[in-house]
Amino acid sequence: MKRSWNFGEGFPPKTVAIVGVSRSDDSKHPGYTGLGLLRIFQKAGFQGHIYPVNPKASVIEGVKVYPSVTSIPEPLDLVIVTVPPAAVPEVVKDCVSGKALNVQICTSGFGETGREEGKKLESEIREIALSGDLRVIGPNCMGFQIPSIHMQMHADTPPVQGPVAFVSQSGGHARIYLLRGPQLGIGFSKVISHGNALLLDAPDFLEYLAKDPETQIICLYLEGVKDGRRLMELVKQTNPVKPIIIWKGGLTSAGARAAASHTGSLAGDKQIWEAFFKQTGAIAVHSIEEMAEVTMTFLRLEPSPGKRAAVLAVGGGSSVAAGDICAEEGIVLPTISEHTRTGLLEFISLVNQGVANPIDVPSVVVNISSLQRTYELLASDPQIDMVMLHLGAEFFAGPVVNAVTELHKHISTSTHLSSRLKPVIVALSEEGQVHDTDKYAQQLREAGITAFNSLRRACRALNRFADYHRFVAESKIQAGS
Repeated sequence: MKRSWNFGEGFPPKTVAIVGVSRSDDSKHPGYTGLGLLRIFQKAGFQGHIYPVNPKASVIEGVKVYPSVTSIPEPLDLVIVTVPPAAVPEVVKDCVSGKALNVQICTSGFGETGREEGKKLESEIREIALSGDLRVIGPNCMGFQIPSIHMQMHADTPPVQGPVAFVSQSGGHARIYLLRGPQLGIGFSKVISHGNALLLDAPDFLEYLAKDPETQIICLYLEGVKDGRRLMELVKQTNPVKPIIIWKGGLTSAGARAAASHTGSLAGDKQIWEAFFKQTGAIAVHSIEEMAEVTMTFLRLEPSPGKRAAVLAVGGGSSVAAGDICAEEGIVLPTISEHTRTGLLEFISLVNQGVANPIDVPSVVVNISSLQRTYELLASDPQIDMVMLHLGAEFFAGPVVNAVTELHKHISTSTHLSSRLKPVIVALSEEGQVHDTDKYAQQLREAGITAFNSLRRACRALNRFADYHRFVAESKIQAGS
């Protein structure tokens, strides 16, 4: 009786074989080696059984080695293949004979090369896997990072657990997200790199993650997908419950050529993908950095379909620039109510300042204790959905002692006291020293403040966030009518 093709059986894996573990790591090629992967698993403290496979060795790195998959004494949830391309079909046959559940082929040099030899090898692997009812991840992929079982994908990506899943055709993008995400407070449930997607493709992993209790937000990096209709249906079903954030690569002609040589994927027409996002409500992003910032926004902020912001800036020129940036990125800056204006003028002088929106109030920034009073007035304004502080890096080296601590104290107090919880976001200036901006944004996030490295990035993420919640709210209304 054939097993179901639904991904999930034997996952997360408890028993893993690594085929192609050499006794010394002298590879001249970039990418994984079996020995390198064994060391990564050992250092991470993988919570399962590891079986190195090498017919010419008995012990490697203090671990008993087996000559073949079929010689391993217990059923295997996952076999990781790191041998050269020409040797892969025989290993896959061995996996079928050994009744392994899943096979991850790290090796590259198949259909993505565009060469006939690589295409033939890939076709041969497909036939063997299909006849043996074997699920194949890859080839040309990095596999899995699963923090809950200390399964690590790269040597420099320590497992940081959390509610975010990432499915990526690119192992390099997976690595960057695993490194960048924790800096924004993002932890991961599952990270899956699936390369050429010979048999298992993004929809298979999405279907699994939609039901995964550890996953609340799903991120995808796609170069191509074989069954676009299935992907669309799964995204439609899942997105209202678990936000789906997608970076679709290869939408330009140059990007499409790169996708074809990277994973052998057909990128697809830009207009088709624009319709996909419009119909499904999935969140479109255009870089790993943007994906991380949008994910952070979903993790930190309460749902809101509103895009109306009050921006507190310092300096007339900065206020004008802030107004332009907000408008360009879809954030609305409404006129504050007369009641709010009157309240602000009780403690804010109009000398070299202004209470139009953006609000040019250096006195509030310098005398940070007045921030709480300012926020309370803005939070009670029915025209305002959120408050953004637009600060330069010099603020943190200026007159406010322990600026990060003080900001956190007054922002947390303000939001706690507010009858209508409205988020306060800090967006650092795009001008000045970039390294200082990175440093202070990181410190703010570690203190619990939602902070972005620039106002443009903040506006872009908040726009995506509001669009998603508006789409979900409107879908519910339509479903009930």
